[in-house]
Amino acid sequence: MLRFRSTSGDRKMAELSVSALSVSAAMSVLSQGAWGTDAPPAAEVQWAYALVAALGYLPVAIEIAAATLRRTGMSVEAYLRKNAAQLDPGGPEGEIVGLVLGDALESLGEEARRVVHALAVLPAAGIPLEVVAAAAGKPAPSVARPLQLLVHGRVVSLEQGPQTFTITPPVRAAAREDAAADARRWDALHRGSADAMQALLFWTAAVEGRPEAASRRRVACDLFAALDLAPFRDGERGAEVLARALVDACTVVDLGLPAELQQRLLDEAARLSGDALPELRERALAALEGARRAELASKRRGTFGTLRATPAARERGRPGHRDVLRKAVRANAQRAAARSSPPADDEVFRSAKELLARGNRRLAEGALEAAVADYGEALAGFEAATHGRGQATALLLRGDVHRRQGDLAAASSDHERALSLFKAASDRAGEAMGLLARGNLRLDQDELAGAASDYGCALTLLRACRDRLGEANVLKAQGDLCFREGDLAGAARAYDRALYILEGVEERVLSQLRSPPPSSRDERRGGSSRARAAREVLPQPDLLRALGCEQTHARTWQARGDLRLRERQTALAARDYGNAILLYRDSGDRRGEAAALKARGDLRRQRGALPGAQRDYEDALRLFEELGDSAGQAAVLHARADLRCERGDTAGAALDYSRALALFDATGDPAAHPGARGAVTGVSHREDPPRRAAAAVPR
Repeated sequence: MLRFRSTSGDRKMAELSVSALSVSAAMSVLSQGAWGTDAPPAAEVQWAYALVAALGYLPVAIEIAAATLRRTGMSVEAYLRKNAAQLDPGGPEGEIVGLVLGDALESLGEEARRVVHALAVLPAAGIPLEVVAAAAGKPAPSVARPLQLLVHGRVVSLEQGPQTFTITPPVRAAAREDAAADARRWDALHRGSADAMQALLFWTAAVEGRPEAASRRRVACDLFAALDLAPFRDGERGAEVLARALVDACTVVDLGLPAELQQRLLDEAARLSGDALPELRERALAALEGARRAELASKRRGTFGTLRATPAARERGRPGHRDVLRKAVRANAQRAAARSSPPADDEVFRSAKELLARGNRRLAEGALEAAVADYGEALAGFEAATHGRGQATALLLRGDVHRRQGDLAAASSDHERALSLFKAASDRAGEAMGLLARGNLRLDQDELAGAASDYGCALTLLRACRDRLGEANVLKAQGDLCFREGDLAGAARAYDRALYILEGVEERVLSQLRSPPPSSRDERRGGSSRARAAREVLPQPDLLRALGCEQTHARTWQARGDLRLRERQTALAARDYGNAILLYRDSGDRRGEAAALKARGDLRRQRGALPGAQRDYEDALRLFEELGDSAGQAAVLHARADLRCERGDTAGAALDYSRALALFDATGDPAAHPGARGAVTGVSHREDPPRRAAAAVPR
């Protein structure tokens, strides 16, 4: 039966059903859509009856045809004569809708046709503008206008609350049939759909911590649930991009996907990655195993162990639901108490923490195998103590050591397990550190897009939990990635933001040092802080140091100096190097100070300030000699020899080249031999400017 609802203009809009309408209802829908009245004009009555009959009284077809008549100003007679040869009232619904849709898209333009095709390939759910734009391969403002025309043309509907766009199943089927006629276009649409699912994750994570985050998570969850994965199994349809998006949806962004859906998506991701992407396949399988373990653990905790009762849910509680809500509240309180209480076996927990700390010490000493062994024993201890965060931390650190050793498969497996455990423990900061480590791993694997995705998600999590120090470290890594890709503007933004945070962190520390002695209340807070520290697995500075994120403040200044040197802003680069040198010196990091001195010496030599460059080289050489770093000494000696050549001191240059060559031979660096050896033999005949030496310490 046809129902009506009142609108702001006191007109009646039909709520259309899928089945055919009665004659009077069909005439009402056509009149409201085409002329804004309850009945057609007198001159159009006869043709209006003929049109609704030719359209089989189908509500979707009548709505689209009415919108076309209103937009083009065409008479019903002209519309019928134009399509009389193709219209068959007794024909299939798909043919009628396809004919009306094709006529509407012809008047709306080619851009609208592309948008409809993109919507038809995307999942059958509400789709936000940004995702539609990614599927169409255009910026969002360029897609907004065609979408608006399609909404007015009754081809697409807009849901005002979540601001998402949908198309009805008949229109979707007709659009898919139209798009599938061109095989190349069909494959391109699926590639765009895969890119759109990746963009959906960024769209969801961009508002983490804001009121609209829950709404966006629901939209994303519906889209992933409605995603048809079968067409992507064919070649050249973006299977790799989609597989990565599926794994990220289950492991990186917290969408609240049901366990069954997560397992289905991860299983399909492993299938889509196949043999072409073994690392991604292993990552998907590891995440799938983690999801299955989490599901088994939740079943052991009981049915009500996963329920959460928010104040809004309690307000909506009705008789018959109170028992469920009461049990959910009690289970939630028990979980909170379990998270805040120390592990049951304190001795095992303390022993595991000591093993973790010993592994960090051995890592700092360069004993990687011993560090891996300690992390493995710590992992076993945390498993015995059933401490999820401890297990995740041990796996994270062991995976990073595997990465340094070159065992990328083992590193990937450890990182995936660590991320699953951090996520199960609702530890956002730990999850962000896991994403940072996995981003570094992907960088080693030359998966720059994956690394950028991990860094972006880590930033979102850290900003949500207000972890400024962690955010600065991720921004530094993000800036290095942009610098590597040649995106100097992006690198500058990341470095500037990191320095702003680091300067603010230091200022807060200084203000706390200047504060008056603590009161009794502060002493009580200090006691609770000490208790919290006793339960903490590893302090964040120690974790960052073990992950290679030490001296971030000084390294960021030095990295920005490298960036400004690339941009030929030599004066600003010299200032940045100077700031880095001071920070290295204050913290006692002689290796970092020597590397920054070497970089500033190269800059000064390039600017023609040869005396200053020589002083920097001599200071750097002294520090490298104190450290016993032969490679650093050789690099500085080679640079100083080039400097002496420019100043005409050929005897001193020959001596430095000889010493550099001997050190290069001792360190076994074959790449540096030809330049140094050629410089020794032909130093007196050099006419070209000497080549710049490589940096002594990598960025």
